[in-house]
Amino acid sequence: MLIYRRRVFMEKVISFIKNHYRLLLFYFIVSIIFTLELVVYINDAGDQTIFAHELSKHGFFEYAIYRYQTWSSRLLIESVTMFMSGHHYIIFDISLLGLTFLFLYALKQIILPEKGYLYVKYSLPIVFIVIFPGVLFTSAGLIPTVTNYLFPMFALVIGWCLLNQKNNFSVLLAFIAISFAFMQEQFTVLGFLIIGFLLIAEFVKNQKINMRYLGAFGVSLLGLISAFFSPGSDSRLSQEIATWYPGFNKLSLITKILKGYLETNRIIFVTAELNIFFILLLIIIILSLLKKQFFSTVAISFIVYTLIINKLGISNLFTAIQKIVDTQNVRKNHLYFSIKENLYPLIIYTALLLIITVVIFYLFEEKIKGLLAVVILVAGYASRMLVSLSPTIYASQLRTYIPLLFAVFIVILLLLREGYPLLKEKVRWQEGKFKSNY
Repeated sequence: MLIYRRRVFMEKVISFIKNHYRLLLFYFIVSIIFTLELVVYINDAGDQTIFAHELSKHGFFEYAIYRYQTWSSRLLIESVTMFMSGHHYIIFDISLLGLTFLFLYALKQIILPEKGYLYVKYSLPIVFIVIFPGVLFTSAGLIPTVTNYLFPMFALVIGWCLLNQKNNFSVLLAFIAISFAFMQEQFTVLGFLIIGFLLIAEFVKNQKINMRYLGAFGVSLLGLISAFFSPGSDSRLSQEIATWYPGFNKLSLITKILKGYLETNRIIFVTAELNIFFILLLIIIILSLLKKQFFSTVAISFIVYTLIINKLGISNLFTAIQKIVDTQNVRKNHLYFSIKENLYPLIIYTALLLIITVVIFYLFEEKIKGLLAVVILVAGYASRMLVSLSPTIYASQLRTYIPLLFAVFIVILLLLREGYPLLKEKVRWQEGKFKSNY
């Protein structure tokens, strides 16, 4: 019986590879390119040197507990960082390659499980390497940044894909992967909000609770509790306040949130360091044209125009915001905050975010899908805003935007999926018109 099951399994695997080998090969090639791009930075200065020295002092699981008590709530993520930093880098390279491939395929299975959407399936890995350039993972050293941000992202997607499988072993692996992902507090917030929405939506639709979603939601809740009550967090907070932001603990909660809000949107709109938002806005424009939502086209085109002329140094909506930022930088008093002084950027940022959110919602034919896209965006934004509560808000650089980039990446794929049938129909109509003229 066991031999028969193995034979059936192998036949299914061989048949699957035969039917999908082109797509699998393309995903693997992109995974190789992505890995090679990242390992260019592997010898740059970073925290991996510190983690490598810890390997001789601690065991794998012992280090997770030690760091939980003295520094971080990330548990096994800390252990994996130590392990990857202290052993030959080939282990890291192979792990990165394999997990990237599994991530791309798992994401395809989640967003595009059915047949069709061929061009979107091939576009998925291309959009991925454009959105996540190698330099994004260098701020704390390549290995620590990848293990603390990229690996949890990979684990979340792979785990979610496995969660939808029928066999119990896959579900067990799913919860292991999801548990690892939710040891990273930003991805915990992201997952908590998205899974919470899916749990409610599933209940409203089917009038019953999806137990797998409930289990995943419970894991995310445990992740939040673990991060909040970690004994090492207080020690880390006091050290980082002294190093990065003296007096940070004197700021009120609302001031911290507003400062984080201004800094997050400054990076998104004013400095425009993250090219993903240009990609998102361009896709919105194309889809709004296909759907003949011309108000949306004009509104988003205006935002793109403003971003472009700001990059060119021409006066625009953001010029006054940059003036405010420059004035505050000259003042060099990070404890000072005036809502009146920052009222203009607060209004502009909020208006832009609301316009983008509303436009995205109305681009979806099924409003539940539009609501899901909005929830994913809000969850990604909330995960970045979590950094507002940390004194490293101005020192952590772009790596803390990775959960937000991931959320935008998912929304881009959802928009491509939504627009693909319309684009195919448009192309067929143009071909038919061309043939009728000749």
